[in-house]
Amino acid sequence: MQMENVHPLRLRLLLEIERAGSISGAAGACGIAQPSASMHLRTLEAAIGQRLVTRNGRGSRLTTAGKVVASHAAHVLSTLDGMGRALDALDPRNGGHLTLAASLTPSVVLLPRILRRFVDRYPGVCANLRTVPSETVVREVVRGGADIGIAGEVPTAEPVVRTQLLVDELVGVASPGLLRLQSAHVSLGELARHRLLIGAEGSSTRIVTERYLARAGYRPAQVCVFDSHEAIKRAVADGVGVSFMSRLLVQKEVEQGELRAFRVAGTERMARPIHVLQSATTELTPEGAAFMTFLAEAKSSETEQLPLAASASS
Repeated sequence: MQMENVHPLRLRLLLEIERAGSISGAAGACGIAQPSASMHLRTLEAAIGQRLVTRNGRGSRLTTAGKVVASHAAHVLSTLDGMGRALDALDPRNGGHLTLAASLTPSVVLLPRILRRFVDRYPGVCANLRTVPSETVVREVVRGGADIGIAGEVPTAEPVVRTQLLVDELVGVASPGLLRLQSAHVSLGELARHRLLIGAEGSSTRIVTERYLARAGYRPAQVCVFDSHEAIKRAVADGVGVSFMSRLLVQKEVEQGELRAFRVAGTERMARPIHVLQSATTELTPEGAAFMTFLAEAKSSETEQLPLAASASS
């Protein structure tokens, strides 16, 4: 097959013949004259080495070989179109849109720096970020409300493709002096004396926390539910109770002495993967594809490596 003669215009012409049922109709759809269309068709057939179109008194139709070429032509032209739109996004005069849905930890800790570098590279893209619970992130991606999702671990039967971005660790936090600790560990008995402060349903942090503590046989004295992790941090700092949060989210408060981090004695660490999510049934937009490529480069780059929860592997 002579690939140099398999031109996008000729592939589009073949698709238009299949749609219109005639060479003249296909020529009009492609914006060329019928004699030129016939010439392009003959050149394509010579390049493929098979007859692609048969003509009759009522019009034209594709041969079996023509249908095979047409099926591949649709994918080729779609890919070329997507490439063109992705390149257009590099031009600041063009306005592409990227919609992200992310749970709290990636939204606060990871995405500000990542998005700054992304929009520097793609100045024509307008990035929109929604911060929602992890379960909502999944729904947004599946239903087309977001191009890409970034969220913690949540069980779901929805058709999504997950790519692990990093491994986070959830740690216990309490106001300094509230708990009797031994080497930054607390016993289940001591922990059970205090209120447990947790986030809203659908939060990956809550799901992972409840699963780990249930395995350990932990029964809190009382459970209080908050719809804001900032409110939880303030309540913990004021001695209202204890909570479990991403180490990435409480690192500053722990370093400043506002909170004390701990782990539960005799239990494994609360490791929680953070995933990038995309729909398994819908093709990514050019902006979404560009963002996925950018994330892969950032993750593998020694100079732009994404921050990991160091304690998860220490």
